Amino acid sequence: MTFSMNRQDKILIIMILISSLLLYGTMEWFVRSTTSDQTVAVVSYKDKEILRIDMKIDDTYIVQGTLGEVFIEVESGRVRVEKETSPYHLCSIQGWVQYANVPIVCLPNHIVVMIQNSEEDPNGEDSVIQ
Repeated sequence: MTFSMNRQDKILIIMILISSLLLYGTMEWFVRSTTSDQTVAVVSYKDKEILRIDMKIDDTYIVQGTLGEVFIEVESGRVRVEKETSPYHLCSIQGWVQYANVPIVCLPNHIVVMIQNSEEDPNGEDSVIQ
């Protein structure tokens, strides 16, 4: 069985590729534009904020999760869960996160690390809406 592409098939493939590249570029622009230079990592335990980390300061932080200590590392404007106690270590496997739309979720420990913009508007209200 031979497969031959006609002109319409080639045009369809090219249109799908162009659409995919445009969508990827748009999403990449959106993610970068929603993450400013002034960011903080908000660490929550069971939906309650327990720590707010300035992303400009490289350091390691320790918070208590359900199964034990969770080590959070900040380096070069990125954050990661360096070490934690959980059955599969999924949150430490996730690696570095530097954009506001990508959370780190440690479900067994009930810990969530979310990057947020720390800029405030002229009225003094927080620009992050939850």
